[in-house]
Parts: sequence; structure tokens; C-alpha cells
Amino acid sequence: MRYGGHFAYHLLLLLPTIILDSEKTDPPVLVVEISEVSSEVIVTWKTGHESEDHLHSHFQLRYRECGTQNWTWVNEEDIEPGSYEFSHLEAFTEYEVQIRHVLQKRNELKSDWSQPVVFWSPAAAPVGLVDFWWYLDKGFSSLTVLWKELEPKAAKSHNVTYVVSYQERGAHGSSISSIMVSCCNIILPISVQYICVSAANSMGRSQMANLSLEHSDFPPPEGIKAKGSHVDLHVFWKPCRRIPQEYVVQWSEAANRSAATIRWKRVVPTNHDVILTDGFQPQVPYLVSVYGLYLHGYAGPASAVGYVKEGEPSVGPNITVQSVSPNQVLVLWDDIPLLQQRGVITHYTIYTRSKESQVLRSENVSVGRNSSLLNVHPSTSYQLWMSASTSEGEGRKSYMEFTSQDAVLLPVILVPLTLIFVILCILVLLFHQRIWDVGRWILPEWCWQNIPDPMHSKITIQSQYKDVDGSQTAFLQRLYLGVDTPDPPLIFVEDISEPATSLSGGVHGNQRGEGCEGSQAVLCQTKLTPSSTGPQDASNVPESWPLPPLIISGYEKHFMPSAEDLEQCS
Repeated sequence: MRYGGHFAYHLLLLLPTIILDSEKTDPPVLVVEISEVSSEVIVTWKTGHESEDHLHSHFQLRYRECGTQNWTWVNEEDIEPGSYEFSHLEAFTEYEVQIRHVLQKRNELKSDWSQPVVFWSPAAAPVGLVDFWWYLDKGFSSLTVLWKELEPKAAKSHNVTYVVSYQERGAHGSSISSIMVSCCNIILPISVQYICVSAANSMGRSQMANLSLEHSDFPPPEGIKAKGSHVDLHVFWKPCRRIPQEYVVQWSEAANRSAATIRWKRVVPTNHDVILTDGFQPQVPYLVSVYGLYLHGYAGPASAVGYVKEGEPSVGPNITVQSVSPNQVLVLWDDIPLLQQRGVITHYTIYTRSKESQVLRSENVSVGRNSSLLNVHPSTSYQLWMSASTSEGEGRKSYMEFTSQDAVLLPVILVPLTLIFVILCILVLLFHQRIWDVGRWILPEWCWQNIPDPMHSKITIQSQYKDVDGSQTAFLQRLYLGVDTPDPPLIFVEDISEPATSLSGGVHGNQRGEGCEGSQAVLCQTKLTPSSTGPQDASNVPESWPLPPLIISGYEKHFMPSAEDLEQCS
């Protein structure tokens, strides 16, 4: 009995709740009416039954933006019987609304919350600026304009079109054109100077975003670097020497660059770094470029290749060997394809080993396209391996074999020289007469005479053109200045016969005591007398005239008579 009474007590406590729950009715049915003309949103509802106390009941209404947690309650005093008009809703935004029935007399819930009704607020004119950029194709023949589609909150409508206006430089001046495009790129001529893009719908048009391509000679950013940070790319650079309006960081896969893969992000001019998040893949190279935008043009780009995570190169470089000398070879290689580098190449390693030896030599080479190997033995076969390394380690090696140059090159040089010499000798023997004739025709006559003409001796010419007093003033004037000087007076030489003994004594000894020897003795004993028909008076001419000393160079000795010749003449 005790247990039965306790159970009955608890049942009596729960009975009012059961009775109240059994009295709840179905929630009202909501209907949302939207007017596109007046931009009004009106909510109406209907209940499924009529009770005796319906005049003493009221309704509770709440709404919220889809995707949020907090509800906004409507003031019960603003709710009209059977309807409510929303105000201050954000244009073209998705909302949900609920309603429930409450008994005002006992402040009891008549029904639960209705199922949420989802609706969009009326559309409005687009707001904000369109984020657009441009891209030049590889041939620089056209320009592609790209832009990002406006978010729904900024578009304010489902049906949004984009208006692209541009100014083109032509032969007859500039022209402005406009094109309406759905989304989200368009190809323009390469001669475009200014570009403007705006969004439009049935309610209006957004503000125009503009870009100037008029000048590209502004100072670009410097020192750009791109480093991986987990799954992101951290890009930083040195600021431009002239502060731009903003920076634009552009990136794409380095091995697959196209307008469809271009991404960009705008950075305020006070920041000189940015973290890019775009689902980057490890060991894939990304080309990152930084531009500076100005009012009348742009600067850059400054570019760098970056990886979110590096790896080891999958292949070695393609190598070739050129022999420079018996002890030196030149190793040349091609760059590893970008996709197979898997990171930034820091250095190369060259391994060599001769087939006669088991010693393996290695040499690290900085990034380049060629390197010289010294201390190579002549006429020796070598094995060569080459690999590339990144920050993650050394990659695979490429292999080749080569033989160094022979050391003996003397026969290779002597044989052609000997053939050339023999050919020249044969030509001289065959055409020596013609060569001699050509030489006579080209060279002066005195160069090829058998007996040289003494008149071509400089000493003889100097002695002939000396003045009476022994100086060479007149001769020098003739030779260097081309000045005509009067000829010296005519002098006749009178021969005086001498006894044979005196001649012999003059030849073989000192007969006169003045040291005249040989042929000079005749000249020393010569008596000069002026001509009776000469231009000067005989009284003014001295009876004996001292002769100037003869200048002997050795050349004239071939033509001077010897003592035997003088004896025969006497």
C-alpha cells in the first residue's frame, strides 16, 4: 500500500502538465509576400481552428539571417492581427521566420514554433567595387581582363551583369568603348590604356573600378621572395622607391600559366608582405609576381618561384662534355624541367672516375650552365655523374662516359704546315719568271739592278748638294721645304800632269806631308782655276781652293779606282 500511494502522488503531480500538453494546437501557417516594386516584405498567417478564447490570445514572431544563431524577436505591439510588415531588412539577404500561438489570459503556450519559412529580401543596386585584374598572353598580342564575381551581399540580385569600359589608343586618337559581359573575363586589344569595370542589375549600377595601363616605367618592387609556410605561401618584398596606391600580388602555377589559372590579391601600400592561401600543392612550383599600381600606370612585375613544401629533384640534368685540352674538359648541362625540380636548385654536384682507377672525385658547382674539369689525364676514359640538390637534399643522378683528348698534337700541326710549304715552293719554281716581272713592274728600277746606281746613295746626294762654304743649308731646303736655291758657280778643274814617280810616291807613301793617300793624292794636287767664260771675275777666285773632306760610308768603295787602275791610266 505504501508503494501504491507513492506512485499515485507522482501521477497527480504530472497530471496538469499532461493536460496542458494535450490542449496545444497546431502552429499557425506562415505566408511571406514580397513586393519587388515597393521592396516590402509582409508576413501573414492563419490558424487551423477557432476557440472560445481566441480574442484573448496573441502571437510571437521571430526571424534571423540564414547561417546565424541568434534570433531577432518582433515587438508584440507592432504585430497587427494576422500580418506583419518587415522593415530595415538588408537587401537581397536570405532570412528565415517562425511564429507561435500564446494564450494571453493565462500566459500559456497555445502552440509550438512553426516550421521556419525561408525568403530573400528584395533586390537593390550593386554596391562596392569589382575586383579585376589583367593578363598578357605569351605572344603579347592581346590583353585579358579578369574579375571576381561579386558576393551576393554586394551583388544585391541574382541577375548581375558587368560593364567593361576601356579607352584604346589608335592612329587617329583615343576612343572609348563599352561591353556588357555576364562573367568573368574578356579579351581586349593590346593598345588599351584605361579599363573600368562595374556591376549592374535591374535596380542600378555599382561604382566603377578603374585601372591605368598608360605608363609602365615606374620603379618596381625589389627583393621579392616566396617561402612555404605549412600549406600557405609567405610573400615579402622591398617597397618601391615611389609609394604606390596599392600593391597587387599575382600567382599561378609556373608550369601552367594561363588566364584561367591566374589569381591575385590586393595589398595596402603600407604592407610589404602577404600570406597567400589557395590550396597550394607540395613540390609544385608557383610563380609569384608583385605589381605597384599608380594613378597613371603600374610598376613591375618583380617575380619569384616559390614552393609550399620542397622535395628532391626527380631527375638529373641533361649533360654534354666538350674537350678543351688534353688536361681540361668543359661540362655543359641543361636546366631540369620545372615540374621535375620539386624545389629551388641550390647547387649541382659532379662526380668523375676514370676506368683505370676506382677513386671517385666529387665537385660542387654553383647554379649555372657549365663548369670546367681540370687535372684530366690525356687519352683516358672517364665516367661522369651529375645531380642537382634542393634544401630537401640531393636528387637523382644523370650518367655519361667520355674520353679525354690525345696529348700528341704535333703531327696534326706539322702535316698541314709541311703541305703548305711544299705548295708554295712549287708555285715559286713554276712562276718565278712571272714573279720577277711583276716585281720589276711594281718596284723602282734601282731596286732590281744588278749593279746599284750610286746616285741613289743618300751620302752622295748630300755631298752633291752642299754649299760653297761646306754647309748643307741649300740641300736641306730642297729636301724638306722644297725651296729652290740658286745653283753654285761653275768651276772648271784643270788637270796637271805629274811625273810617274810623283804619282807612285803619292800612291804608296806620304809625298806631300798632308796625309793624302791613294786616289786622294790626285785631288789634293788639283789646281782649280775659274773659267774665263764664267759669271765671276777671275781676279776674285783664289788660286787654290780647299776641298771639303769626303764622306765615305763604304758604299762608294765599290766604284772608286784602285792604285793599279790609276797606273794603267797614266
